[in-house]
Amino acid sequence: MKTTSYELLVNAAGQLMQQHAFDHLSDEKLSRMHSCIRRIGETDNNAEMAHAETELLSLCSEANLYVETTTTQSLHQWYAAMSYFDLMASKQTEAVAEEAE
Repeated sequence: MKTTSYELLVNAAGQLMQQHAFDHLSDEKLSRMHSCIRRIGETDNNAEMAHAETELLSLCSEANLYVETTTTQSLHQWYAAMSYFDLMASKQTEAVAEEAE
């Protein structure tokens, strides 16, 4: 069963993908990211979903939030997702949160 927290993360990551925040990642990492999102959406196996969620969180930590195409709305969505997972310790995420306000 999918949780709201991971739906929030998938939506935020999807928004940032469209806005080129992950363009600097290798093709292999982008492929893994897409695979994680697909597995979270399709699987009912809790172990497989937990692995995909953990991997997606790890990959999301590499987002470039300073891409000029990133919108304020997507930054707010990203901030909410990262806050939910207590991942706000990142200096980049803190700086973006201040900018979004």
